[in-house]
Amino acid sequence: MTLQFNIMLTVALAVLLGTFGARLFKRLRMPQVVAYIVIGVLLGATGLRVINAETVEGLTLLSLLALGIIGFMIGGELKLSMFRRHGTRAIVILLAEGLGAFILVTLATGIVTRNWALALLLGAIASATAPAATVDVLWEYRAMGILTTMTLAIVALDDGLALLLYGFASAVARTMFDHSRFVVLTVVRPLYEIFGALLLGGGVALLLHWARRHIREKELLLALALGCILLLVGVSQALSTDMILAAMACGSVFANVAGKESDEVFATVQRFAPPIFVLFFVLVGARLHVQGLTWMVALTALAYVLGRTAGKFAGVWLGARLTGAPDVLRRLLGFTLFSQAGVAIGLAMLTSQTFAGYPEVSATIVAVVTATTFLTQLIGPPAVRYAIMRAGEAGRNVTIEDLLQTLRVGDVMRGASPFVGLHASLAEVMDTVARSDAVYFPVLDSAGGLHGVITLEGLKNVINLAEVGQFIVAQDLMEPAGDTVTPDTNLARARQVMTDAGRDYLVVVEAGGQKHLAGILIRRQVDRALEEEIARRRSVTEVLPSAS
Repeated sequence: MTLQFNIMLTVALAVLLGTFGARLFKRLRMPQVVAYIVIGVLLGATGLRVINAETVEGLTLLSLLALGIIGFMIGGELKLSMFRRHGTRAIVILLAEGLGAFILVTLATGIVTRNWALALLLGAIASATAPAATVDVLWEYRAMGILTTMTLAIVALDDGLALLLYGFASAVARTMFDHSRFVVLTVVRPLYEIFGALLLGGGVALLLHWARRHIREKELLLALALGCILLLVGVSQALSTDMILAAMACGSVFANVAGKESDEVFATVQRFAPPIFVLFFVLVGARLHVQGLTWMVALTALAYVLGRTAGKFAGVWLGARLTGAPDVLRRLLGFTLFSQAGVAIGLAMLTSQTFAGYPEVSATIVAVVTATTFLTQLIGPPAVRYAIMRAGEAGRNVTIEDLLQTLRVGDVMRGASPFVGLHASLAEVMDTVARSDAVYFPVLDSAGGLHGVITLEGLKNVINLAEVGQFIVAQDLMEPAGDTVTPDTNLARARQVMTDAGRDYLVVVEAGGQKHLAGILIRRQVDRALEEEIARRRSVTEVLPSAS
């Protein structure tokens, strides 16, 4: 019997292999998104062909949902405070890097192909930067800082610039092909797509904010958010506006209107998103075709990649210099703008339809954009990781839950805790208490073995019993130590043990079977240490380490 790979089986295979591949790539210090794309290439048209064109088409809804979620989450980072601080700088760098890629790709591909109409179209497409893979790496490595902020702003605004440049290039190319007059409508249409997307996104954001104020049940929060994102995607398609730009506008307006109340919505969506993202990037890899490239197409693709890379790096350097940006932006921002995907492929498909009468041109553009997308999707994520690591921004955007999973008990426990002997008298116990600011005192035998814990609360019961005090020893005052942990125990597990036992402390013992005291773990000290660590990691201003 032959196993038929139906859509459900294909989805399961893609998600599971993508997840296991991501774990392997993390051990190789590679971003997980690269694993998803590689798995997709292996399963798709270039590899085993398990995922065929019909399957990709059947999963279009999930791909659109993933793009909607990505756009919504990026928009959530674009708050008014960010625009007040970095707005002018972001716009200048955006224009410089976008126009830089447009100009250099047009020149490079024009020289290679000697077809300047084709070169103009490729130059406009080259200005686009894919947000999905870039943002996935920023989330994976919990990045925060000026480089991360500027990257998010530029990939969010890049769609609009690419559409404007493409509208101009398409109108000029048509006049060159047809020897006709310049068609203004071709330039006006991108303006409709951009402003229509902004209005649509803002309207759905206000709807989400209104609904959130009237629907407080947490179990309905995810359905509400996803419903609004799906509404946004559907209306964007119906009105032919830019979907990603609309989703970004929705996230940005909602974050600014709802304020702190928006945090729970974004957190809920982000917890839901991982399997959707895995499938999305696997499908990105599956739909990439890299066979059948002619030498001329390969040479054009090489000129495209070199021109695009040089244009974005040069544009970033020039824009950052003009605006007096920190050195870290001049040196590293270009590395975060490699990736090319959705918008570029979409514009290539649009070109193949618009210029169907010139099959050589449309076929060349589709082949070049497909081949270079394959390359940039593999190079882009490691380049983003390199940039945020060099900038020192990885691991700064953490939550208490993140730290609990990564820290050990030994990282935050109170060591060298004062203790009392098992047979110490009440007077000796009180003397130890008086000489210490501790509130918990482990009780040890002569061999150093743990028997229990004396607490200040427990001492209150005997402190006034002077007539029997001389007969009381530490063993009479202690309470059972209960569950213990070692310095290597995961902090999340240790805190859960405290919660289950209804205690504010845990005794920490050395690894092994003898239960020798290592220290005391106190809940309020754990909470304070976590808050201080988050504050330390997030204390990123415009002054960051030099990239040199």
